[in-house]
Amino acid sequence: MSEKRVLRKMKKLASRIGEKMETVRDVMEDLEIEFEILQKQIIKLESKKGIESADGQKDELDFEDEADEIIDLENTSVVTVRPKF
Repeated sequence: MSEKRVLRKMKKLASRIGEKMETVRDVMEDLEIEFEILQKQIIKLESKKGIESADGQKDELDFEDEADEIIDLENTSVVTVRPKF
């Protein structure tokens, strides 16, 4: 193969890899947000029930807004529900 052809293929490959990396970054950002929401929900439920957290301390939170306790799954970016059967 000529050097021009090899260089052209490498640029094309680099472009594809760059696009996939950007997609992965977007997905990771969405997952981080959803993970934080899930952690907050767990802490709220544990403190509501008086359950000790993993570090052995009871979690105490102020419940300023009860609406924050509901997770709106329709507005999350990625929700995967797999059938159990």
